[in-house]
Amino acid sequence: MWKLLIRLNKDLFIAIPVMLFLGFTCGVLFEPTPLKHAIVPLTFLMVYPMMVTLNVRKVLQRGDGKAQWLAQAINFGVIPFAVLFIGRLFFPEDDRPVEES
Repeated sequence: MWKLLIRLNKDLFIAIPVMLFLGFTCGVLFEPTPLKHAIVPLTFLMVYPMMVTLNVRKVLQRGDGKAQWLAQAINFGVIPFAVLFIGRLFFPEDDRPVEES
């Protein structure tokens, strides 16, 4: 098991797109409604490892201000609108009522 995790860690640039493709394919082929309640815990499990290894001192350290501002502008100014556009592209608004569970 550890060998698999170490291998995945070394080959993240391959593993991430493969897993995204597999998840999308499973969502198309199978009914994803039973997984609705697992979204928050699975998202936490996905983000948690990245936050554990975050070096806060390095983030707060003074450095290239232009790069920091550019990164923040992209993360909070460009990406949300790009995601909104992609969401509207794949999930156009229609006149059907939303089902309540």
